[in-house]
Amino acid sequence: MRIIFVVFSALGLVSFSVQADPAVIIRERAKELSNQNNVRQGVASPTQPALSTPTAPAGPTLSPALLRFNTEIAAIRADAQVTPDQQQKLAQDLIVSAQGAKPSLVSTSKLAAHLSAAFSEKPLSATSRARFVQELDAVLNPAKYPQAKLDGIIRDVQAIFQENGLARMKAMAIADDVKAIATEIQKGGG
Repeated sequence: MRIIFVVFSALGLVSFSVQADPAVIIRERAKELSNQNNVRQGVASPTQPALSTPTAPAGPTLSPALLRFNTEIAAIRADAQVTPDQQQKLAQDLIVSAQGAKPSLVSTSKLAAHLSAAFSEKPLSATSRARFVQELDAVLNPAKYPQAKLDGIIRDVQAIFQENGLARMKAMAIADDVKAIATEIQKGGG
């Protein structure tokens, strides 16, 4: 009798744990959709203050290297072939933009390759590109943005590209690259 009870209890626990996994997946997907909807509705990104007042100081200024990076990605046109030299220049601009710990060339090159492919597929609008570059600045220079939350930045980067029409997996790859760079900087550089 006890053996039957133990067997049924074990089967019940196993079936319960199998049923719990889809709920977690659904909940995470709902959070992601909520974040994307916030982006579509114009909710401020994690690096921007929620309320702006007329007396509030302007946000941190971008470094010359990050401004150059912004200009270079803006120059990438749809269906254009981006050369390895252009990708290398983008990666170098990202490294130079970091004012403290520097990310590695490997991680910035990976991000540059994914960005080149994304911009060749469909470039971002000037507004979205400016927001993306500001998010990159927050990742590269966390001391300039003490209120910024890394998880929110990563979600916003993904949402920026998905909102622009990039496939979810490609947007996730860019967000993962940004997260890898942030991790390297938090550890003291690559």
